[in-house]
Amino acid sequence: MSDKTSRPALADKNADIAAYGTIFIGFPIWWYTAPTIINTFLESYDFSDKRIIVFATSGSSGFGSTVSDLKKSLPASASISEGRMMNGIKSPEELSSWIKEIGC
Repeated sequence: MSDKTSRPALADKNADIAAYGTIFIGFPIWWYTAPTIINTFLESYDFSDKRIIVFATSGSSGFGSTVSDLKKSLPASASISEGRMMNGIKSPEELSSWIKEIGC
């Protein structure tokens, strides 16, 4: 089982989070949740009042407890929602349609 308390270091800490209201974060699903480096990223910046949409790839599972696990690394004013599994190749049209569906 993976260690959910592990916090690997970020190689780059210069993301301009303040410039965005909606932030998409993508990753592979590991053990039914996001890799802990994603928690490190969320805990390293101020995501107050941000809308976060996660998307992922997985060989066999869905999002599992991903959103509830990541929510623990965010301030209460941030919203986080399950986006879409991105297994396989998605066309630009499919991605554009998804973005419109979620109001971005």
